[in-house]
Parts: sequence; C-alpha cells; structure tokens
Amino acid sequence: MHVPPPDHRFNNFDALRLVAALLVIWSHQFSVMGRSVPLILNGNEPGAVGVVLFFAISGYLVTGSWLADPHLLRFSLRRALRIWPGLCVAVLGCALILGPLTTTVPLAQYLRSPITWDYFSNLWLQIRYTLPGVFETNPLPNSMNGPLWTIPLEVTCYVGLAVLGLVQVTRTRWFAPITFLLLTGLLQWRYSPAPGQPSPEWSPLLQYSLMFTLGSSLACFRELWSSHRVLTAIIVTAAFTALHFFGPSVVKGQALLFIVASLGVIWGTACTPVLHHAGRFGDFSYGLYIYAFPIQQLVVWAFSNRLDYPAALTLTLIGTLTLAVLSWHFVERPALSLKPQRRPLTQPAVA
Repeated sequence: MHVPPPDHRFNNFDALRLVAALLVIWSHQFSVMGRSVPLILNGNEPGAVGVVLFFAISGYLVTGSWLADPHLLRFSLRRALRIWPGLCVAVLGCALILGPLTTTVPLAQYLRSPITWDYFSNLWLQIRYTLPGVFETNPLPNSMNGPLWTIPLEVTCYVGLAVLGLVQVTRTRWFAPITFLLLTGLLQWRYSPAPGQPSPEWSPLLQYSLMFTLGSSLACFRELWSSHRVLTAIIVTAAFTALHFFGPSVVKGQALLFIVASLGVIWGTACTPVLHHAGRFGDFSYGLYIYAFPIQQLVVWAFSNRLDYPAALTLTLIGTLTLAVLSWHFVERPALSLKPQRRPLTQPAVA
C-alpha cells in the first residue's frame, strides 16, 4: 500500500513546531540566567518536551517522505538540504561574528586558537560548545549553542530509517511499531541493572529514537486513524496512561512523553482554523531552535544578567525571530527549493 506524503498546506504541523521551539526557548532562558528550570510532566524540563515533539513530528513526516519515495540519494538530499544550510549559518555566525564581538581575548589570538577552529566540527556533527574567551562569566559559562547536540541524534534517526529501507524492512508497515517495541524493551533492559550494579548513563539517543519511531508508527498506519482522530487520541492516551501506572519501572517513566508525542502528531495532521496558517509566512521553527541559545547568552552577557526574566525573554524572542525569518527567506527556503522531486512508485511501498 502506497503511503502518500502529508500535504503541509492543510495541517497544524507548522504551529506545533513553533510551540516546540518556544518550549525549548522558554526552558533555556532559565538555564542561561542561572535559575532553576520549572519541571512538567513527571519531572521533565519544558525544553525536553519540546524536543520530544520535534522528534515525533520528524518521525511522522520523514517516514512519510521515505515511503512516498524510497530512494536513498533523493532522501539524503532532502534531509541534508533541511539540516545543513541553517546549521552552517548558525555555526559560522557564532564563530566568525558573535565570537569576535564578545570574546575577552585579542582578536588575532581568537582567530588563531585551535578552539576556534575546532568549533567548526559542528558542521560535520561533532558537537562543540566553546569558543575562546566567549561568555566565560555568564551563569552558564563557555556554551555558545547548547541545543546543537540534538541534531546528530536526528540525523542518526534518518540514517536508521534509510538503512531499514535499503534492506527492504520498510516494505511492511509493521516495521515501525516493531522497532518501537524493540527500543522500548532495550530501554527497560538497559536501565534495569542487576542488584548492586550501577545504572548506565542515560541515553538521549535511545529516548528520542523512541519518539521518532512512535511518529513513524503513526505514519505507517495513518490511513486507518486519520479520519478518527478524536477516537485515536482517546485510545492512545488511555493505553499510555495505563502504561504510566502499571508498566515496567523504566518504561512507565516515558509514558507521559509518549502521550505528548502521539497527541502532537495526531493533532498535527488536523487542519484547525487559524492555526493551520501558522506557516503562511514561512517555517521559522528550525531557525528559532538553532539561533535562540546564542541570542540568550548574548542578552545575558550584554546586560550582565541584570534583566528580569520577562525582559530577557522578550529580547531573546525579538532577536531570535528576526534571525529565523531572515534565515528562512534567504537560506532555508532557497535551499529547500533545490530538493529533488519525488518519482512515482512503480510498486507498493508498504504492505
């Protein structure tokens, strides 16, 4: 059964991605000002909930893209054109503009420093946060762009999906829910050590891969539930609520996030009045995500952290939205116009 890609003109995904980006910004504003971050949904930071939404939506949309056109080169080009143009601007802007403007070391020393040149490793997803002499006295010191660490995880999910496609696993719609169940089992096993043994360090890749495959699962079966969104939302919420109260010790801790991820995708496919026009002027969510943290650190640095939270957040939103709009119109959208067109399938993509 061929699964067509979703029509982005008639859904709520642009609005939902904006919500996710704002959750991340709201959360990080506390961190960069040295304040305690409020916790929601069973002890999660708002930013973590925003990232869950991003990964679930990505799993849904990217899986739909692969199933509509399971061609490795075209798939890879689409993903690269979405990720790297904005990332390049963020990395180069931080290293060559913001860094020199805020560093405490002489400019010549800054430009010669191996730390400066190592920062460009972000372009090939070896994440670096520090630039010499930059934001050293901020409450969250020496961190130029903290959220970049999630981008390699996102790309890893893309690679995993492509590998499953290349070995023909994606020809059955059950590949996604089976992968979700396997990852859930792995999460429970990994963080249930034997008595007396320490629990290993938490794996964000494993956690967010779960959210990605949950979105993928909804993509594979969307023709079965998309006309019954309310009923589907009720069933999903009831199932994961039961998991939260009665499930295994580790997995139950993720149940509320599973609800957020599922409801986000379900609501995202709807076409709500006004909200479905959120992207009429552009999709600014990625720009908000990759440019916000440097702006937040800049605001704290420029005012020596003397602003109150609302004022600092307002300045952050104004500066970040300005960059996101410029990035969309002059970097991201021109890059996306180069995306290869889908080729018609000659045989069913999903059985």
